[in-house]
Amino acid sequence: MNDVLRIFAGIYPEKRSNDIDIDLLNLCVSLLHKNDDAYQRDKDFFMKIGIVIAYHNFVNKFILPCLGSIQDHVENHKFVCVYDNESIHKDNYKVIDICKKTKDFLYIRIDDQHKNGSLTGAWNKGIDLCIQNECELIFIMNDDICINETWKYFVSSINEDNVIYGPITNNPGHAWIDKRKRFSINHLLHRSQKKQYSSTGKNRDEEPVRVGFVNGFCFGCTTTTYLSNRYNDKYYFNPNFPFEGNETEFQLRLFSLEPTDDNQKNKKILSSLTAHNRAVIIPRCFVYHYKNHAWKIGGGRFSEEQFI
Repeated sequence: MNDVLRIFAGIYPEKRSNDIDIDLLNLCVSLLHKNDDAYQRDKDFFMKIGIVIAYHNFVNKFILPCLGSIQDHVENHKFVCVYDNESIHKDNYKVIDICKKTKDFLYIRIDDQHKNGSLTGAWNKGIDLCIQNECELIFIMNDDICINETWKYFVSSINEDNVIYGPITNNPGHAWIDKRKRFSINHLLHRSQKKQYSSTGKNRDEEPVRVGFVNGFCFGCTTTTYLSNRYNDKYYFNPNFPFEGNETEFQLRLFSLEPTDDNQKNKKILSSLTAHNRAVIIPRCFVYHYKNHAWKIGGGRFSEEQFI
């Protein structure tokens, strides 16, 4: 640091101004790298991230806790798009209030979600807004999740383009299984082989793990990844999958495979894949997932709690 002070004080008058600028730059870089962990934390903190969330009712059950967890645990500069897809919950004003009070939350009301493209429409338009707001990483989240202090590991692990990243969770739903180990002791004892599953409800102190695909409840990519893998000039995700199957079709294209118009067929293709370097799970990041099934025809899990 004394060298920096000498430069500013003009103690090196014999040096040309350009030389002094280079000396100062090199010294600052060396000081930053004296503590790589601190350097990485600073780098992650100053990186701006985008988050896209869509919700329909379940104000008190899901979306408010989800937004609260983002407020509490996202340390980065952020831009959060909150799409209200036709909610008629009596407490919906609470979501509007929290977005008004939080400068980096943007509330967007959709009165006709089918006309807007449903869930996929919110994702497509949300990504555009994140890019306009100069976000370097963009995360797509369900409203039925809560993040925690391990989120920072998710952000710091996304470092490659054309790769989709996901956290581990208590309820991954349809998740990748290494079928080469289907006759292992764990499988024979009926223990889950889902790499995205956390049996303890906590994160694991493990390095990132390659998988065949990532579940769509929560995933992140670099902005370049979305731009390089657009469905067409207008959309990132295929609008022909307005709800279920949008992230499945996207991943097949990301992996340079040919998707079909049938979500079940697409899921089978993904399930057949061996681990590869374009789908990565971050075991150090745990996200709690309620796995809401109220959208199913005839009702599903949590369908009776929509308006509490």
